[in-house]
Amino acid sequence: MKPFPTCLAPLLFGALLLLGAPTPPAHAADLQSAILKVQRDAQTALVNIQPVTETFNRGEKRKRSSVGSGFLVDYDGNIVTNYHVAGRAKRVMVTLFNKERVEAELVGEDPSTDLAVIRIPKELVTEYGMKPLSFGDSESLEVGEFVMALGSPLALARTMTFGVVSNKDRYLPEGMSLPTGERTGDFNTWIQTDAAINPGNSGGPLINLTGQVIGVNARGAMFADNIGFAIPAATATAVSRDLIDAGEVKRSWAGISFQSLQDWEALFGMDTKTGVLVASVEPGGPAQMAGLQAGDIVLTYGGETITARFDEELPGIYQLIASTPIGAKVPLTVLRRDGEIDVTLEPIETGKLSGDEFEASEWGFTVRGITDQMVFSLELESGEGVLVEGVRTGGPAARGRLRRGQVVVSIADEPITDLAGFEARYEELAAKGEDILLHVLEAERQRYVLVRRAETAPEGTR
Repeated sequence: MKPFPTCLAPLLFGALLLLGAPTPPAHAADLQSAILKVQRDAQTALVNIQPVTETFNRGEKRKRSSVGSGFLVDYDGNIVTNYHVAGRAKRVMVTLFNKERVEAELVGEDPSTDLAVIRIPKELVTEYGMKPLSFGDSESLEVGEFVMALGSPLALARTMTFGVVSNKDRYLPEGMSLPTGERTGDFNTWIQTDAAINPGNSGGPLINLTGQVIGVNARGAMFADNIGFAIPAATATAVSRDLIDAGEVKRSWAGISFQSLQDWEALFGMDTKTGVLVASVEPGGPAQMAGLQAGDIVLTYGGETITARFDEELPGIYQLIASTPIGAKVPLTVLRRDGEIDVTLEPIETGKLSGDEFEASEWGFTVRGITDQMVFSLELESGEGVLVEGVRTGGPAARGRLRRGQVVVSIADEPITDLAGFEARYEELAAKGEDILLHVLEAERQRYVLVRRAETAPEGTR
């Protein structure tokens, strides 16, 4: 590799000053010193996380171990990581900077932002001289600022990569579902960086040259070597505080989805550039109860003008609703094709994003309880029944052609309304070893699936 031309150093760091980098070093030697200082200061806070979780998506309950990252945020032993790293974990083992392994407890989790907090004994923080990291101001980030991503990429613990902020408010409309099925990313945009973020980096800190955490590493980009994304510190600070204080994040919910307005301005002949387009409302949800319809444009919320002309502005609208006090009566001004109308929205508390899971081992498939949020996100007809989470290859349900994503609404002619009802019916019938007839829904179609218990039985469906 050719040496860095020292004659270019003044130009490089002059450019950094124009970009607003936090206290940039004056020349290459100072940059090296700054990087080494960040590494030394951050290393005791960085941890490697090995969670043990249960998965149900292959039609049977399986234990799975993986590797992720996290970082200490206070002297009480609280560690911030991703929900997809430690969320729903049955056991969490943590390897500290000095290679000692300890067990951690799950403090709280928030799939909506893909964040979680775990905790190690605070006595170890003092005993091992661990130094917490502090969050910085992600709102003042500038594209081009130097950053370092710390974590355990590909299970290679205590790894640092170096790069710049490539984009400070990236919107990711696709690929927002977590491995556990929940949707994430509605309440924040993402920091894009070319500092390498690979599998295993998830949950580690993205740090600036002053040693502050400006993001939580969350995901890379498939087929790309230099595109990674981090959850902004502004989001991580608020969520981690709620998880530490209360073990959960409470949000209001209105049963509404939005689109940006830009592509619709000409269609509606708008003179102003304000408002956000209503894409859909959930039947029976607060938005429908308020009288909102798909195609409406919400101009004001609680008396304040709101705008989402561009996709990047949508998370702010969702966050505005989520932060509204539960049960508050919020006045809205809405533009409909026949003119402006006033409505009142009364958000309710957000329920569980995803239901609990259950293994019907004798029948060869797994199911998940259906929540109100799942009805909305999966566009289900109702919340009755249970969702087929997975079908075991070669098992009785597979031979009957049961498929993942179908909804079981009755077993042996007895209606199933929820997961508890499914479990009770299964416990009643499974021990008998009899063939079972399931009534299932798939989109707008209805089917019957015959689950034959004999291994040699032919496939059956009608």
